[in-house]
Amino acid sequence: MIAGCTGSLRGGILYLTLDTRGSSVNVFTPAVALELERELQAGLDAGARAVVLRSAKPGSFVNGVGLLLAASSHAEGAAMERARTLQRCYERLAAAPVPTIAAIEGNCYGCGLELALTCDYRIARDSYDTHFYMPELRDYAFIPLFGGTQRLPLLLGLRNGMQMLLGERIGARRAMRIGLVDRLAAGESVQGTVGALLSRLREAGWPKRSPGAARKSPPPDLDALPGPERRLARECLRLARLPFTPRYRLENGLREELSGFWRSVGTKESERAMSFFFVRQAAKAHAIGSAAYQRPKHVALSVERRTPALRKLARILDQRRLPGIEIKHRGSIAFSTAKVPGAFTCAIGTLDGDADCAALLPFPEAEIPLIEIVPAVDEAPWRRGAPLFQVLEQAGFSPVVTRARERFVSERLLEAFLDAAGERPARGALLEFGYRLPPPLARRLRGGGRSGAVAERVSLAIAAECIAALRRRELTHPSQADLLAAVLFGFPSVRGGLLRHVGSGTSRLARDAARVLGR
Repeated sequence: MIAGCTGSLRGGILYLTLDTRGSSVNVFTPAVALELERELQAGLDAGARAVVLRSAKPGSFVNGVGLLLAASSHAEGAAMERARTLQRCYERLAAAPVPTIAAIEGNCYGCGLELALTCDYRIARDSYDTHFYMPELRDYAFIPLFGGTQRLPLLLGLRNGMQMLLGERIGARRAMRIGLVDRLAAGESVQGTVGALLSRLREAGWPKRSPGAARKSPPPDLDALPGPERRLARECLRLARLPFTPRYRLENGLREELSGFWRSVGTKESERAMSFFFVRQAAKAHAIGSAAYQRPKHVALSVERRTPALRKLARILDQRRLPGIEIKHRGSIAFSTAKVPGAFTCAIGTLDGDADCAALLPFPEAEIPLIEIVPAVDEAPWRRGAPLFQVLEQAGFSPVVTRARERFVSERLLEAFLDAAGERPARGALLEFGYRLPPPLARRLRGGGRSGAVAERVSLAIAAECIAALRRRELTHPSQADLLAAVLFGFPSVRGGLLRHVGSGTSRLARDAARVLGR
């Protein structure tokens, strides 16, 4: 049975296609790695002149391996064997004697980005659903383990490489500007751009790419990071500086990186952060079920009433390269204040109106903006709204579905947050606790402050409002409360989720939090 990688040799080109069975995204397991190695070697033995690595999953290149290894880290011997199997596959691809090309369509995260970095060339589809992101430090509190700390600084320089390692999420055009990808592909597929590059390589005699000299640049300011992230960020910076040392050898850097992974992955912070991955999955499942992602033909804006909220959304959607500007076919998505014939409609900034759903963007300028969506019909999960939810998620938003009635839930949470922060110096205390506040919200707080009591008071206030929303059934599952706290306020994942954190106390509110969590 094929686990997730097939090879096809056509015209001297070996196409390695990733397609994990039974999964909406590609998960790079040891079984898939062994298949890739086997197909790569078979293609090279058959005379392949170049290799193209691609994905059959819409919206996804590769995802998931770091978490799989981390989750099995308690059985250290087995986990280390899996890590060696996977690392060997990465190094075999990097050492291929012919040029290798990563054809990237969709999100390229973590181990998927590290896999693309082993290739000589990277081509990315210029689309709203292509992003590059290293979640290991920021989301899961462990060091990457497949070359990211070495190859990113080598390719991008220390500053841009560290920004990626610290969790900067970038689109295809930004990736092109900083040198992460070599070419952008417009249109529905990268195949035409891949073909053009293959033609040039053929004319040049199929050269491998020569690695350039590592570019020196100052690192980012680690003191500006949330408190719980700094220690791991300093270790990551130590690893990222290795390529700039005399007599550097990549294999030694990779060995150091793997040691850093094992030191970081067994901590309580990492275990709690990884548990939050499943909180996100649960919130999504309760929102829209298990519908598979499909790229829509059209995402349209109907701006009959040019409200400030609609103008902001229009600008963001344009920046994120969403397809379509007019409503032409049934199955379109329209953002509007009223029904639009033949389209699924979403009213922005208001719960009043005749649209299929309402939505609020509290902080449109945030790196990954929260968008609260309120369906007009009481359907759980909200399967009809799945295309809207998915296209927003792929475009770099964090959609959360609620059943808000008189006011958006996120508005109530913001009010509770600001009331609890009050006029006291709070920004420093919240940063030290681990909050990653959106800049517009941080600017509304007084600077300074180091007291943990301020952060706890704010956390309790948010939790109390979340529990009230659960009781009003405006939130249908505790995971939605935890996700709202994470994407609206940047509540730290290393604490395992807002309700879990609050529920570990002894107060009445802690007992309420434990109760809604089913403890």
